[in-house]
Amino acid sequence: MRTPSGTAALAGGVAMAFALLVVLLLSEAGAPFPPAALGQAAVEALPGAVSVPLIELLQHWAERLLIVAIVAAYLLGGCATAVAAARSRVASGAVVGLGALPWVVTVASAQVLAGKKVDLGADLFACAVGAAAFYAALAFLLAAERVATPATLARRRFLIGAVAAAGIVALGSTALGSTLRAADRVRSVALAIRHLRSKESVPPADPSFASIAHLTPRITSNADHYEVDEEIIKPLVDIATWKLDVGGEVEQPFSLTWNELLDLPAVERPHTLECISNEIGGDLTSTAIWAGVPMADLLARAQPKPSAFAVVLTSVDGYSDSFPIATALDGDTLVAYLMNGVTIPQEHGYPVRALIPNIYGMKNVKWLTRIEVVTYEYQGYWQQRGWSNVATYNTHVRIDVPIAAARPEGGRVTVAGIAFAGDRGISRVQVSTDGGKTWSDAVLESPVGREAWRRWRYEWAATAGRYRVVARATDGQGEVQTSVQRPPFPNGATGYPAVDVTIAS
Repeated sequence: MRTPSGTAALAGGVAMAFALLVVLLLSEAGAPFPPAALGQAAVEALPGAVSVPLIELLQHWAERLLIVAIVAAYLLGGCATAVAAARSRVASGAVVGLGALPWVVTVASAQVLAGKKVDLGADLFACAVGAAAFYAALAFLLAAERVATPATLARRRFLIGAVAAAGIVALGSTALGSTLRAADRVRSVALAIRHLRSKESVPPADPSFASIAHLTPRITSNADHYEVDEEIIKPLVDIATWKLDVGGEVEQPFSLTWNELLDLPAVERPHTLECISNEIGGDLTSTAIWAGVPMADLLARAQPKPSAFAVVLTSVDGYSDSFPIATALDGDTLVAYLMNGVTIPQEHGYPVRALIPNIYGMKNVKWLTRIEVVTYEYQGYWQQRGWSNVATYNTHVRIDVPIAAARPEGGRVTVAGIAFAGDRGISRVQVSTDGGKTWSDAVLESPVGREAWRRWRYEWAATAGRYRVVARATDGQGEVQTSVQRPPFPNGATGYPAVDVTIAS
């Protein structure tokens, strides 16, 4: 038999789990998931001295573990509320207040610390619905045979009243903002380019590469494209009201609606993105076919003043970053609106994002809404936390196969992977099967595009034993990547990838 407190705690945990399930389902309609809103507030509050080591240690797991920790805190709050309800000495008002605490803390923290990224009306609506669901579930469970006591039965009236109060708050919150926004506003749809200026064709895949199992595809599907953001809550943009502002130190500032942007001459090309937090040999890099308008065309219309030094890009949720004006005027810098033939998915920056040659992904701002020309060096979100402001891609090679064990076929083992050096391109990849003592040239596939990675393969006449396979690349300017092993912070990782391989007889 459980103790009354233990049974009550279980009931509280179950009630809170039910409430979290309700708001999780509600998030599918556009409302924020409250633990995610609280997580966004925590991300905004963390100083670089804390966030950078966490990212270094956990990489893209950091966000997931944060949400798990917050969900656990919610569940503990539910347990504590039910235990308090089972004790006659605790006032009913205190019980109701304790049950409301996680939801109130979420709304308050999100607005104080992440107000630009968490809509007040939507967050208040979700939290009020969650609180109502919790109170209702707890009132029901407290009447169960093993939980019911004179104290818990006396609480039910107060909890039912709290359900009604939370419902009133939920209804009232709809007047504060865009509480529920239609999910189909960010659903990716195929879209024909109205005025295609140029298209960089992808050469056909080399059959000798297509047959290599587990080798990275030349083009990454939207579903498989890596995703790393400081945003836990991804912005939901209403395309009917969205606009792109181009201004700052320019002679002719202007704004574009979605349809006006689509009417401009566009280009289409493959482009590789890589996260600056990618480890050597890591998977935070992908290649897609993007289409959009050259940023140089927009700036030509705006006419930057002679004092122009840099361009600051700002997202709809306030995230910002910058790069030199010369890079913005490069014809390869795009304001992209298509990804592999469809409108850019929400998680990748719908409705438009920047694509900047030779610069790590953090500066390729998503959910773009403003292009501002400035006369000074600007420190963006990640630069304020110590990351590089130049953020030029380091040469990076990755070994996809073999992973740890291999069996020769026809006396040979295929070693293969990808190499990337931004717009510098890849001119050579070398492989060592003796830990870097000797090197052999790999075969390079035709590049996907001038801004994209290049696949490589090496046929290794392997015999049974244990080996350390290492690879290195040379960029299109003849510069061999450095062997010095450095972590991603602050300028991106460097060094050679290595795989310990056992060859079976």
